[in-house]
Amino acid sequence: MSYGPPTGPLLAQAQKRKIEALENDKSSLYEMLWYLQTTSPYKAAALLQYMRAAQGQDLGAIFENFERGNLNSMPSAADCHTLLDDSPSTSRESPSSPMITVPEVMDHPRLFTVRRGRDGATGVTLISSAQASATVGSLQSPLDMFFDCVGALFYIVTRNEAASSIATIEASGNHHTPLGAFFSNGSSLELRTLSAELSGMAAIGVVHSQLADPSTAPPAELADYFYAVAKHGLDFAILYNPLRAMKVCALLGMYNIVVKATIALAYIELGLSLARNHKLDLKACPQDWSATTYDDIRRTHRTLVHLQCWLSASLDHNSSSLSSALLSSFDDLDAPPEDMIRQECVKVSIIKAALLHRLPTEAPIPETTTLEFRAQLSRFHARLPDWMTTAKLLHGDEGELMATFRPVIFYVHLFYLSAMMLLSRRLIIAYIPVDTVGRVGLPPEAQRAIEEGYQAAHMNASVMNLMLHEGKVVQVCWLCIYTAYTAGVMIAHKAAQKALYGGEYLEDLETLNKCIGILQYCAQKDALAGRFQTLLTDHLSALREGNQPPNGSRGSSASASPPMHEYLFSFNPGPSKLQATAQELLRIIHRPFSNLKSVVTQKTLSNRAETTMGTHLEWEYELKGSDCAEDMLMSQRASSSRMQSDDSDTQLHTGHASGSSAKRQCLQPEAEGWVKWTPPTWQQSFSLPK
Repeated sequence: MSYGPPTGPLLAQAQKRKIEALENDKSSLYEMLWYLQTTSPYKAAALLQYMRAAQGQDLGAIFENFERGNLNSMPSAADCHTLLDDSPSTSRESPSSPMITVPEVMDHPRLFTVRRGRDGATGVTLISSAQASATVGSLQSPLDMFFDCVGALFYIVTRNEAASSIATIEASGNHHTPLGAFFSNGSSLELRTLSAELSGMAAIGVVHSQLADPSTAPPAELADYFYAVAKHGLDFAILYNPLRAMKVCALLGMYNIVVKATIALAYIELGLSLARNHKLDLKACPQDWSATTYDDIRRTHRTLVHLQCWLSASLDHNSSSLSSALLSSFDDLDAPPEDMIRQECVKVSIIKAALLHRLPTEAPIPETTTLEFRAQLSRFHARLPDWMTTAKLLHGDEGELMATFRPVIFYVHLFYLSAMMLLSRRLIIAYIPVDTVGRVGLPPEAQRAIEEGYQAAHMNASVMNLMLHEGKVVQVCWLCIYTAYTAGVMIAHKAAQKALYGGEYLEDLETLNKCIGILQYCAQKDALAGRFQTLLTDHLSALREGNQPPNGSRGSSASASPPMHEYLFSFNPGPSKLQATAQELLRIIHRPFSNLKSVVTQKTLSNRAETTMGTHLEWEYELKGSDCAEDMLMSQRASSSRMQSDDSDTQLHTGHASGSSAKRQCLQPEAEGWVKWTPPTWQQSFSLPK
């Protein structure tokens, strides 16, 4: 009697069992692969040997027996050591030692592994005992640093709400449960979401603690652990409340901004898409929402927009998620002073992002478009509250609001001035090619906007110099570093053009020194700032050496302070060092990163796979076509020794600007370096009235 294949319900059951078996096998294979990638060479070799001796057995059972330390069936330790003796660099450790990744195995430490719990949920299992104490009871210090460092500009939750989340977890009986264990111990979606939010804030807090004082900060690997927990919790947060999950997206984005990983853009895009897909109304509170919930969600969304616009403008990345409707949704929101600062930062960041959307890279650019952006920037500055104006900032206004918020108001003006510089640079890219010869005729609005950008560069140098002397520059802040660099390039280019015209440019060199001083200070903790500083210092030296105008220039007959339009838009390439400097600086205005190929990239705290995911977003505009620009000027660089790049140079170049003026400008801050974004008088204001 023969039996055919099962049919109907029996077939469905058989298929279900087969699918479950395949899922289990796949899960076991992933566990095995992860273990081999993250454990020490000795343990990896021992597991492989154990698998060979157990051919035909279920992978899950093999792995479970191996982890339980069932050494009866395993090869002896001597055999394993013999297996590894061929590798002189292999580290030794006992089978009972903690599973901590040794530096020789991976560039990036893997601090967790995937395990399937009894309820079938996949979660984070701790590898190092250092993370076993990462419970809610140990979060106060990292959370305090998070609120002190980033809360001024970016809203996630208030301090009271963070404390309430901790209380909720403690009330559930999980006071001593590591945060990573919430994803495999059957915890509710709410607890997993709270764990992800708290971990995301703690990760950023640990990073800033390390930047402030490594000797007293929690271990750097703890930031990775918290980040991993937040990352695993994102899926559960979306299941729990998609709009609330925007907070986790913002935190993951913030963390990667701090460690210079472009995957930040992807997380921020995801957060914005959650709001877009759920049709979040930014104008009116839905009838079934409380005012408190709506305000919380809207402010979180504004944080994502702020981060997106900031990154889009800083990296010249054109984001399709920033629609025209979104760009006009923050015009008239009433806000208390602390929230008004965040709002103004968002507004000017939106203008910067819109510049990237609407300004073409080739002429002609409609005069109405240029006029519109000039008007937007002018209107933004004119509508600032009186206590936030540049005049109050630079002239030492002692009003209560200025005294309270002064450190953060500096950053509002950095956003604004960098937007003016961006508009100027984009118009230069469109109208003034790198190989331009002769006088360039510009439409009136474009000419005004370009000149205003150079004026903004000077103002930016003054603002940041004041920040430096007051100890308000954050050494690893990309806004500080990139704005000081681009301002310095524009000031140096203006000085070179003025020198070729025959005008007096000593004041420009003194202003350029301010930018170099800021970058020198940042270079103590950021390698890219050091290379920016080196590049500007080289050009400063060239400008000092080239103080004699070439033959045929207007020389002494020129005015000591000629109008900007007389010298800024005339280009006469030639063999002199000063002419080469001017052309090189114009090239850098077009491509700010094109002369930095030998920069030693700092290791980030995000893993390599995520960074690779984000590479298609990295500096998309800046890096595009840089090789062509390099080829066009290869001969000029070869003839100028200051432009040659030493690819073997991995040292930070600091403090080698010549002249007493440079030494004066490159001093350390007169006040203690600002490692916290939030002034102490403001730290109590995070508990806003509901």
